Amino acid sequence: MNELNLNNLKVIEKISDPYPIIIYSNLLNEPQIHDLEKCLSMKEMTYDKTVMGNRKTLLKGTDNFEQFINRNEIGQKINNFFENIEVFNFFYKNLQRLNLRNSEHFDFKNKNFKFLKNYIKRNNSLSFRLKNKFTKTLISIKKSCGVYCDFDFSAAGEGYEREPHHDVEERIVNFLYYVNDFDGLNGGNFQIFKYKNKPVNYLRQPDLNDVEILKNLKPQKGHLVTFLSTPSSLHGVDTIKSTMEKRYFFYGSYTSINKVDWKKII
Repeated sequence: MNELNLNNLKVIEKISDPYPIIIYSNLLNEPQIHDLEKCLSMKEMTYDKTVMGNRKTLLKGTDNFEQFINRNEIGQKINNFFENIEVFNFFYKNLQRLNLRNSEHFDFKNKNFKFLKNYIKRNNSLSFRLKNKFTKTLISIKKSCGVYCDFDFSAAGEGYEREPHHDVEERIVNFLYYVNDFDGLNGGNFQIFKYKNKPVNYLRQPDLNDVEILKNLKPQKGHLVTFLSTPSSLHGVDTIKSTMEKRYFFYGSYTSINKVDWKKII
């Protein structure tokens, strides 16, 4: 099976306002996409939990996740690809160039990045927690920005939705990969929002009356959506109405071990 390679990525679309978004294709080839959808749709597939109305998730760092990537070659390749500082740097730098085009944008100062492989583990042992505590202390002393990769494989069905929100302040870059096509008329679209007026505070979940939708990104098989995760990066998902289809995807982030000090640059 072919290796995943940054050089294969093709830019489909760039959006700079209200926050930087870049959409790529060609991360996986057709046989790889087919294999991943087959794995995620199997009746025997074990997910960790169901959230957000009807989204079954398999979380990086759980025993189920480890078993999944050990059994499935494509799952292992995806995990190895994103668990890589070169991949983080590629997505971050491209998004940051787009970010700087905006006269007003969010940014942060500490970009002395230290990439932490295999940092996240749910149900972790005392020794693992102590190891991560030591790592966090050491990075703080060196005044670095410790970054790790987190993501989940998901299957979303009827009732899945997300209200307009921005992710936690620790996140730097988010990514979303669509494993299958999904009719946007049945919901499941990635929605881009912006504030109607400049807010005093950028809330994680703003009042619906204070925001407006700018664009629906229809789920398209093989598209990788990346975006800078700033306080203005409002996004959501409209309610899936279909009772017959599932939207298969994986969603993740490059996240700092400490809160990112996002500042508005004018």
